[in-house]
Amino acid sequence: MGFLFFIYFCRMNTPNQETKAVLLAKSQQMLRDQIADIQKQLSDLQESSEVEEKSSAGDKYETHQEMLNQNRNLLQKQLNTSKVLLNQINAVPVKALSVVDEGALIKVPMGWIWISSPIGKISLDGFDYQLVSKDSPLITALWGMKAGETGEFRGNKIKIEEIL
Repeated sequence: MGFLFFIYFCRMNTPNQETKAVLLAKSQQMLRDQIADIQKQLSDLQESSEVEEKSSAGDKYETHQEMLNQNRNLLQKQLNTSKVLLNQINAVPVKALSVVDEGALIKVPMGWIWISSPIGKISLDGFDYQLVSKDSPLITALWGMKAGETGEFRGNKIKIEEIL
């Protein structure tokens, strides 16, 4: 975590190449926290199931067990999704790029987009960054373009203002 703070404090107040490293570290930590939280919820659910098993019988027990199973299934899906996202974000290259490609941080009229993993919005230094996958429709429309070029997305012209 010390490296993250070093990068954070050494950065200028505008997005630059180091922004990607900070976004990577922040999104990795967010996903690791998410995974730990879901694992704790699954553990708590297991304990609840074992306590209920010892104290109940009949319809009430079966209803409770079914609810626990549904919650367990939902949490397991969330856990799997978070692990996939963490694997995706870990594979993203954090290097300078001059075209819209995986790992590029691009500025378009609607804001900053980091082509990485579909995690959503992360705020950093007063800027909002949208983390999207390389397969998102907008990125597909802009793929391979350079700063200053314009692509078309859903009938709108989208100019790539900057690429880091």
